[in-house]
Amino acid sequence: MKNLLFVNACVRGSESRTKKLCDELIKSLNSEEEYQMDECNLECEEIKPMNLASLNRRNQLLEAEKYTDEMFDYAKKFANADSIVVGAPYWDLSFPALIKVYFEAVSVCGITFQYGSDGIPMGMCNAEKLYYVTSCGGFIGNYNFGFDYIRGLCLLYGIKDAEMIAAEGLDIVGMDVDAQMKKALEQKKKREAAPEISIS
Repeated sequence: MKNLLFVNACVRGSESRTKKLCDELIKSLNSEEEYQMDECNLECEEIKPMNLASLNRRNQLLEAEKYTDEMFDYAKKFANADSIVVGAPYWDLSFPALIKVYFEAVSVCGITFQYGSDGIPMGMCNAEKLYYVTSCGGFIGNYNFGFDYIRGLCLLYGIKDAEMIAAEGLDIVGMDVDAQMKKALEQKKKREAAPEISIS
């Protein structure tokens, strides 16, 4: 059975519209292929931003190749996942700060990526796809800096495909919220159903 990692930054819990989108997406993924889900609820974790002391400790552990230290647990779970769902509400043009702190813990040379002899980084993660799920009261437009950041990290980690699922305009007066949520999930199905285009 494959492993699905759900990185949950939906701090409003069951009231979070992003969490509801994630739940529906995970249900859909499980209908296509059965996964064992491992949820990392960032609201409940004690992840702290890197400071000088923790950075020095991490560097010492990496130099000694002591990858079994609990400091690297987040990175190892991320690297070993077969599929990844990141639930990240749209805050301040990106995402909650918990997401950035989490990915500081995940970005470990020797676990999620490594450098080749030419100095070019190479990904070490198993997952071929990451779903970035978000929702917002207005419309994101071109200010999707959160997804841009995650998409860049996917390139570093060797994850070939990063897809965003976004429900937008949810706080606009008169907006049919349920319809917008449904539309966001249907866009995923449309992308999967689209025929591949070959150029000869």
